[in-house]
Amino acid sequence: MNKKLLYVINHIDWFWSHRLPLAQAAQNAGWDVHLAVTDADKDEQLKSYGFTGHDLPKSDQGFLPFTILKTILSIRKLILKEKPDLVHAITIKYAFITGLAARFCPNQNTVFTLAGLGYLFSGEGFKPKLLRAAIGPLLKFALKHKHAQIIFQNPDDMNLMIKRGFARPEQCHLILGSGVDTQSFKATALPQTDRPIVLMPTRLVHDKGIAIFIEAAKHVHKENPNIRFQIAGGITRNNPLAITENEMNAMIKDSPVEWLGKVSDMPALLEQTTLICYPSYYGEGIPKVLLEANACARPIITTDHPGCREAVKHGENGLLVAVKDAAQTAKAVLELMNKDSAELQKMANAARALAEKQFDVDLINEATIKTYDSAL
Repeated sequence: MNKKLLYVINHIDWFWSHRLPLAQAAQNAGWDVHLAVTDADKDEQLKSYGFTGHDLPKSDQGFLPFTILKTILSIRKLILKEKPDLVHAITIKYAFITGLAARFCPNQNTVFTLAGLGYLFSGEGFKPKLLRAAIGPLLKFALKHKHAQIIFQNPDDMNLMIKRGFARPEQCHLILGSGVDTQSFKATALPQTDRPIVLMPTRLVHDKGIAIFIEAAKHVHKENPNIRFQIAGGITRNNPLAITENEMNAMIKDSPVEWLGKVSDMPALLEQTTLICYPSYYGEGIPKVLLEANACARPIITTDHPGCREAVKHGENGLLVAVKDAAQTAKAVLELMNKDSAELQKMANAARALAEKQFDVDLINEATIKTYDSAL
């Protein structure tokens, strides 16, 4: 009889975009894969892949106590009913919720992927500080015990959580990102054009550095009006840092930036792009867009910030810039755009090589399944 694996995930769309290859790899390794997520009962695709779906109550409203408690009780009930050999919860919020539920299920083995520390740890101001103080002791209780293994996507997050007492070193595993399918995201030659595109693919969240990108675009436009700037990303709901449609339109007004909205065919868009610029200061794991850019052989400009810096070797496949520094970001864009085509293509080739060596989804999934084995 196959071992039973229960994933607990925040959104079904996010499962399809980020974690389907992992679930399939687990299935191929002999696991009976179950998925607990909001609206699982409405998704017919799960059955076609051989997965079993379990519906969870909606929990999009941050850390509201009643909503959190309702979800904890729902997950505990599900664990006691299904008796999975292993539960894998992804994102810090669902690690917190699932961890608390699992503590009240005797000897339940768990794996938590903290795919960035998000708003909870990167947010500034009174509200996130109050939230950290309020849930800190409960988060330690949820994560720091002998039946839990924790996957971090960058070393800064891992070291911070150990230092602050949320994890023990022997629990921790470093796996760089969720991986990229290097067969779907293929390397193509940089476009030969008089109007090159600098692209920022992103969720519309303030701390992703969207305002910095727009300001940098204005600086560059004064020097070289032929360089085009685009933002690809749809409206994000239920995030305290989300940018509304009206805000976004106001931000790009009187700027050289085009907002494309949500784009479904990222490989096609990346093929038209010369550079990726991603000036984030969000609590990232490793942004999937940077893995995809590397796989498509596109030089990257991003911040010297946890999660972002892991995707770029400065001077080889791109450039690292200071956080919240539009002038330095603009200077980096001009520096790369002023390189001759052979030199820039060399950086592009280095990006592809890095994706194949460190970020290929098969390598990431293999490491994750080894973590499953160590958790039993």
